[in-house]
Amino acid sequence: MFKTPQELVKGVDKLVSLPEVCFLVNDLVNDPTSDIQQIGNVISQDPDLTARLLKLVNSSFYGYTTPIDTVSRAIMVVGLRELQHMVWASSAVETFNSLPPADATMASFWRHSIFTAVCGRILAREANILHPERLFVTGLLHDIGRLLIYIKEPDVAREVFGRQQQDPNQDLCIIEKNLLGFDHAELGGVLCESWQLPASISVAIANHHQPVLASGYPMESSIVHIANIMAHALELGQEEKLQELTHPGAWGMLDLSDNIVKKILHEAVLQFLEVLELLLPAASQRV
Repeated sequence: MFKTPQELVKGVDKLVSLPEVCFLVNDLVNDPTSDIQQIGNVISQDPDLTARLLKLVNSSFYGYTTPIDTVSRAIMVVGLRELQHMVWASSAVETFNSLPPADATMASFWRHSIFTAVCGRILAREANILHPERLFVTGLLHDIGRLLIYIKEPDVAREVFGRQQQDPNQDLCIIEKNLLGFDHAELGGVLCESWQLPASISVAIANHHQPVLASGYPMESSIVHIANIMAHALELGQEEKLQELTHPGAWGMLDLSDNIVKKILHEAVLQFLEVLELLLPAASQRV
């Protein structure tokens, strides 16, 4: 009898829970009576998170010319929602990177995830999506279900890897469904729901391999789908096959010209290494 994704997530909720500061920030951002100072004070109680956020907001990724030296100032400049998304992104990487397996496979996983995140943010901007930073978070976490399978079901993870090695053309999601009853995308969506992340993030993650099936958030799902394919295409040197590898409904949803796609890929490559160094310095040393 297969476990459900909910059962698998419930079994590791303490192991892979986001830090308390994330939930406190969520509550304050959604509370109309809270102010910038309160939110800044909550974040500032976590020195490591504060340092990571200030490094991010002062990077060329955001492009601010005046140095930002306090969380309160960062909130004023970047905005509440964007800073909230940065808290989620940084905390999620820290949470999972402290767990096994901490090896070259993990470095490869995060490189792919961060490149997908960068592409997702740029795609969202080009598509005039509100709060494009949430697509950075969604791209960063799109494969988080794969890590959860590795942590909770290592034998299954090894079997999936073995079957893919035998036949690289096998569909990863089909292999996972045959072995588990669900795939990593669905599992990742359920995990994000348990973290109380917005439905636009959890739904897009759950449907990033089949964006046309997304209920309520087809645009976000299409953006993450295309960003994921962009990352894989660059990794494999198959940029010319980008549209061939992508679901046609997703391309239709975004209606991107070839010139815009080339521009996005060029910009993403320029941003990738800096964001990798900011979020995961160890992985950047293996690029």
